[in-house]
Amino acid sequence: MARSSSCWIACLPDPSYIDSVAVTKTGRIVLIVASLVVLGAGIKLAAPLLVPVLVASFIAIVTAPLVMWLCDRGVPRLIAVLSGLLLDVAAGAALGFPLAGAVGTFTGRVPTYASTLSSQLGELRLWLAGNGIHLESIYDFSASTWMLNLATTMAQYAASFVSQMVLVLLIVAFMLFESTGLREKLAKIATPGQIKELSAAAREVNTYLVAKTVMSLLTGILVFLWCLWRGVDVPVLWGLLAYLLNYIPTVGQIIAAVPAIALAMIQFGPGQALVVAAGFGGINLAIGAVEPRVMGHALGLSPLVVLISMVVWGWLLGPVGALVSAPLTMVIKHSLAHSDELRWLAELLGPSPRPTGSVKENSSDSADELSRA
Repeated sequence: MARSSSCWIACLPDPSYIDSVAVTKTGRIVLIVASLVVLGAGIKLAAPLLVPVLVASFIAIVTAPLVMWLCDRGVPRLIAVLSGLLLDVAAGAALGFPLAGAVGTFTGRVPTYASTLSSQLGELRLWLAGNGIHLESIYDFSASTWMLNLATTMAQYAASFVSQMVLVLLIVAFMLFESTGLREKLAKIATPGQIKELSAAAREVNTYLVAKTVMSLLTGILVFLWCLWRGVDVPVLWGLLAYLLNYIPTVGQIIAAVPAIALAMIQFGPGQALVVAAGFGGINLAIGAVEPRVMGHALGLSPLVVLISMVVWGWLLGPVGALVSAPLTMVIKHSLAHSDELRWLAELLGPSPRPTGSVKENSSDSADELSRA
């Protein structure tokens, strides 16, 4: 009896094996979720420090090929870095000075817009009252308090933006200096395969940023011309806003269209506002048709993933996080793709396979088999 019970106990699985199986299946998922929560909390707390570093990193990624190209042709490193930095400053000035002038013009016309809006709301209130709908009160937009608050807030944002850009350019300068010797450093600490993977990731992000910049510039020009033709005030502001917000995937152009359409409503009424909205829609459709051909598969993300990443990075890092959400998610996807355990996550983040392609491939394969037979 004792012998049979001992044999039965010996046939039982080792408790440590059961624990290891449980850890590998359920505990790993819990550990990953907990790590993501802790990492997200750390990013949220460190956002004031991470935002300028991220912006500087993407500016350096776009500028680094020019600096390396100059160094490869015998240009001294200091001159090459200064050339790249000068190009960045020129691009920032070309964007900043017109934006500052347009914001100043718009702020100066705010009292006129407020008075017009107040009269329109008064007419709306009377019309509703004539149809049996009575509103208790409508906010008086002609009061000067909210305009003063708006001007103060815009001045604070402008001062903060200037100080942040000085810090960003300083970080970009040091990053460009480091990039000139990056290949030699990587050759000492990484294998050729790892260097190839890093180069492919950097090239993918660079391609996306350059292509997105070109398409954003085209979008801004079209919006500027459309608003100028329709007579919407301060068309430069709406063109620049469309250029900047086009970096936000999916919803950026919708957000950029709202203030211009609202201003057209105040200036001309609902009819012209619908015409302006139709123009924005046409521009978005045209850019949406051309952009995939220009960018190719540089993004490599599912539309749902792009939208969710914009919400998540925007919550963690603010408006800058929404602007750089796509390249940040691209870097994460590329890192996951080179991990044997997490490659399935990279596949989930990628776009869905085209069913038409698979049908064609299957039909071609069956045709080849018939020809062989």
